[in-house]
Amino acid sequence: MRETHLCTALWREILFIAACAAAAVLCVGLAFWFAVPQQPSQKQLPPDSTPLSEHWYVDLNTADAAALCTLPGVGPSRARALIEYRQQHGPFARVADAAAVPGLTEDLVASWEGQATVNTPAQTMP
Repeated sequence: MRETHLCTALWREILFIAACAAAAVLCVGLAFWFAVPQQPSQKQLPPDSTPLSEHWYVDLNTADAAALCTLPGVGPSRARALIEYRQQHGPFARVADAAAVPGLTEDLVASWEGQATVNTPAQTMP
């Protein structure tokens, strides 16, 4: 009788382990079945880290004082001097000509490279 009892207990233990294993396999299978499918990865571009000043140019021949003040080293007084100079002497032929304005140096005007431009009247017409 004792052997029968041990045999029955062993059989029940094996059935319990098998049922637990089947439940674990079922849970893992259902987890994969109902899992959200992976979306195809979209290549994300890094944010544009170039300064805003490199995306547009200040036209020395048409810019107002506020626009001229965005150039390095140009404040309200230098902006007024640029405007007065172009009113008296006409439009600038090239950016380097702005060094002739009183209060501006060649080094200062050279620092505007990539930020300042001059358009002649022929270039601005369509």
